[in-house]
Amino acid sequence: MQRISRRDLLRLAARTGLATAVAGALPAWLESTARVEAAPSRQSWAALARRLRGRLLRPGDVTYAGYPSPFNLRYADVRPAGIVLCRDAPDVVEAVNFARTTGMPIAARAGGHSYGGYSTTRGLLVDLSRLKTVSVGSGVATFGAGALNGDVAAALPAYSAAIPSGRCPSVGLSGLLLGGGFGFSSRRFGLTCDSLLETQLVTADGRLRTCNAQEHSDLFWACQGGGGGNFGINVAYKLRTFPVGTVSIYKLVWTWEAAAAAFHQMQAVSFRAPDGFSMRLGAIVSPAAKYVVAIGQYFGPRAELLDLLKPALATRPGTQFVLERHYWDAYDFLKLNQARVALANRSSFLDAPLSDGAVATALSWLDRWPGGLEGSASMFGWGGAINRVAPDATAFVHRDKHFLFQMETLWNRGDPAALARANLEWIDGIYAALRPSFSRQAYQNFIDPALRDWPREYYGGNLARLQRIKRTYDSDNLFRSAQSIPPA
Repeated sequence: MQRISRRDLLRLAARTGLATAVAGALPAWLESTARVEAAPSRQSWAALARRLRGRLLRPGDVTYAGYPSPFNLRYADVRPAGIVLCRDAPDVVEAVNFARTTGMPIAARAGGHSYGGYSTTRGLLVDLSRLKTVSVGSGVATFGAGALNGDVAAALPAYSAAIPSGRCPSVGLSGLLLGGGFGFSSRRFGLTCDSLLETQLVTADGRLRTCNAQEHSDLFWACQGGGGGNFGINVAYKLRTFPVGTVSIYKLVWTWEAAAAAFHQMQAVSFRAPDGFSMRLGAIVSPAAKYVVAIGQYFGPRAELLDLLKPALATRPGTQFVLERHYWDAYDFLKLNQARVALANRSSFLDAPLSDGAVATALSWLDRWPGGLEGSASMFGWGGAINRVAPDATAFVHRDKHFLFQMETLWNRGDPAALARANLEWIDGIYAALRPSFSRQAYQNFIDPALRDWPREYYGGNLARLQRIKRTYDSDNLFRSAQSIPPA
């Protein structure tokens, strides 16, 4: 392998600084990851490569240049000093031991969808994408940590079974589950982390630990919503599955002129609906169009869904699809294939529906979206089975809310720096304008580098226990980022 010189490193840093100015300012934590007290020697890297069953990629390798960027292209120029393409759990052990003994920053990647860029690093990146083993039994499924939502959707239909998971096929099961995980079946079945029966992970001491309700139960609890990148690198999950059959689905689209009425009625529908009903309601602006769309699923017949939606249908959406489908055909209808773009995101949970005044505020900010690819303000129906779990029964504390609200803006990586800055200012502006309507809780999987009191907003009353568990298993804070849980 070719060793990169100091001169090459300086040139790379110069190029990175220029590129990130265009994509939007990088947070300070990414700058700090470049400062390793003593960079590993060429011999140390070679020794690591020999111990792996998978591969080690280094700058200068032919295949390194083609390694995929993270999905948020604001962080595309954060390039690792080394990438371990893990073949199995022992490779993860080797990577963790290497990072601990060399002082090299370490991060894990399965799907690479971290909004905050925390699935990349200028240190050692542990790529889990090849750990995709799947085993399905009676009421149970086991997945390797590299499995994506799309792999779940490929494995479970033959068994007419499901787990509560997301609609984006390229999102990793690992990040989804470790930060909670919700989808269109969560009000019926609970969060993804609520289905976890057992997980295996490599902790900072290089040990592969099996965690469940009996073994390392504290660490098992932390893996149910305590967030990825905090306690170790998970390599496998065993989850409870649920039998599924025919469901009903819907998609309603309104013109911008009907946006306020659509939000008023759909919030009311979701607030009163039974557990089998789910909703994503979004106001979308782009250079080509402005509209409101509601999509979701109902565990019941089409006639019942039509009755539930009657107040919203009275507002006469221009597009109306209300259909019965098998659960996995419904997944195909509802799924979203995400492209790699530059983006910024903010979120908060709601204790009640947004007032008409708050909706008007959100819509007025969307009218002022500065341009790029797309701006949106969306809400997801919460509650049901999610809220029947006590806030301290798992690490996921958000168990008494009724909606999750998300603001997002997308632009091209190559857009002018001024447009990138305008998008970041816009999303901070809409967030500040709506802040009086928000709770003081935010969703850790919509991770937000701009969130100030993130420990309390992500983890609430569970923070102190999570910090004690962090101290037990990672007292030296090997697994760290700007928003990782610090040891007590």
